[in-house]
Amino acid sequence: MAKLSENIGRKIKAIRKTKKLTQQQFADLVGIKRSSVSNYEIGRRAPHIKELQRICEKLGVPLDYFGVKNSEINDLIARARIVFEDQDFSTEEKARVYKEIMRLYLNMENE
Repeated sequence: MAKLSENIGRKIKAIRKTKKLTQQQFADLVGIKRSSVSNYEIGRRAPHIKELQRICEKLGVPLDYFGVKNSEINDLIARARIVFEDQDFSTEEKARVYKEIMRLYLNMENE
């Protein structure tokens, strides 16, 4: 099964081509580097969620078009923010939560 970044990259490329945009035009529209567009399209990297949201806004597609459920992402971000902003959580606990978030993210990448 293809990685999440490859699926997102294929969809970015399809939208870009449908709109008859070069990689540079797409990058300028979204406010990112052309090299980032290239990396996304070949599946080398996936955009961060904020960047993906901006791509969706600029192109008029929902976030779930890319296989990302907005409510799930927002819930995860809200919960993580609480931990990272709370002074009662130790540095070790914050590191543990960060590692768990990264583990989940990498599992998504490999699905």
